[in-house]
Amino acid sequence: MTQQPGPVIVPLDGSHNAENALPAAKTIGAYYGAPLIFVHVVDPDDVPSGTDFAQAREVFGKYADELASREGIAGASTHTAEGKPAATILRYAREHQASAIVIASHGRGGFQATFVGSVADRVARGAECPVLMVPATRESAVHGPVLIAVDGSPNAETALAAGRSMAKHLGAQVALVSAYRMPPPVGVEFSYYSPSMVDSFREATEKYLQDTCQGDEKGYAAQGPPAMVIVETANALDAGLVVVASSGKGLAERLTLGSTTGRVMHTLNRPLLIVPVGD
Repeated sequence: MTQQPGPVIVPLDGSHNAENALPAAKTIGAYYGAPLIFVHVVDPDDVPSGTDFAQAREVFGKYADELASREGIAGASTHTAEGKPAATILRYAREHQASAIVIASHGRGGFQATFVGSVADRVARGAECPVLMVPATRESAVHGPVLIAVDGSPNAETALAAGRSMAKHLGAQVALVSAYRMPPPVGVEFSYYSPSMVDSFREATEKYLQDTCQGDEKGYAAQGPPAMVIVETANALDAGLVVVASSGKGLAERLTLGSTTGRVMHTLNRPLLIVPVGD
């Protein structure tokens, strides 16, 4: 008997920001063939003492049903829990072997455009399943090319496979991006690099992309900090989805997706799929 896929977890807090994750959640649910579970976490430190938890569960259930009807999401269920939001979401996803978590980059709290909300940040860093983080400032429907960050590492290969599979489901074009930059100079005699050495790094990265691309996939190589290269390439292509590994180690350590992923989370204003991999 084929095992049923785990649910797609969608944290909601009653804000319009969090609701913007719903279109992408519907897409991810269809991709996995998995039901959606809307999860609401009540932090005891944020509510008045004596709050009726049973009533809170009932109110959230009605609210979630209205959202599901509005978005045309069938078969969704709800779960309300008490605790610290990020830890509770992660525990619930782990216990139910979630296929993915879809979360808006900011929920109820105030935020600045360049900072990921603390709950979303902690969920993305602690999840054992893929996390799709979507901008809270706009609806998250995934349209446009799928851009996958690669670096030649086994970790990035995991993200590459996931990104290609998602793009096939979406009927979207695949683009690969890889950054290169010169290692820091050592000693006075290496205080600068010749143009030929820079060219050799660029050519090696372009050759890697050429060998990695399949079919009509396109590769983009650029010099600079990896996170900046990923974000700028995504913007230039108007990517509908960016895919990265939770960690990685690339050609000559030129792209480290562990630290890079965090920087991309804080600057990208597009749906970002973070694929967990081993260290």
